[in-house]
Amino acid sequence: MKNFILSILIIAAATSYSHAQTEKGSIQLETGFTSFVEGLQRAPNTGFSLFSLDGTTLWSIGAEGGYFIEDNFALKAGVGYTDFDGSGSFSYKIGAKYYAGGVAPFQLDLTGATIEDIETGFGDFDSPDPLYLGLQGGYAIFLADNISFEPSLRYNISLNDDFSDEGIFELRFGFVIFL
Repeated sequence: MKNFILSILIIAAATSYSHAQTEKGSIQLETGFTSFVEGLQRAPNTGFSLFSLDGTTLWSIGAEGGYFIEDNFALKAGVGYTDFDGSGSFSYKIGAKYYAGGVAPFQLDLTGATIEDIETGFGDFDSPDPLYLGLQGGYAIFLADNISFEPSLRYNISLNDDFSDEGIFELRFGFVIFL
């Protein structure tokens, strides 16, 4: 019973504590690590990732920023760079993020990339640019007044069948600074 009461108190403290960070006029800066549940990274990335298979290495770096136009509701944009074993791709993201109860972030966005004739051990990409509709949900664990750790599950729905007609699941581990 003590553990149950302690859990309720921690959740209540986290919820009230986070409200000040997600109120109208606040800014968030975000990056994180992505694990591609299906293996190969095919989706554009605005965070960090590292993947290697059969001597081919793919890595990404990027960040996102957001502005809270209402309490718990931010408009976001992000950029990233992915290296496909020496060939590069630039990623972009625009969308919105809502913090339900101040601690459960849900995000909806469009994510795309510019790809130019990339040759990898996974095949050649002389393709049209990818474009995905991203759906993401998770939980914000506040580590300090203005820093949260946000593990989440993301699903990318391909909007460009010429690039891919499959969706992609990702497990994300985000870090957010609120200003």
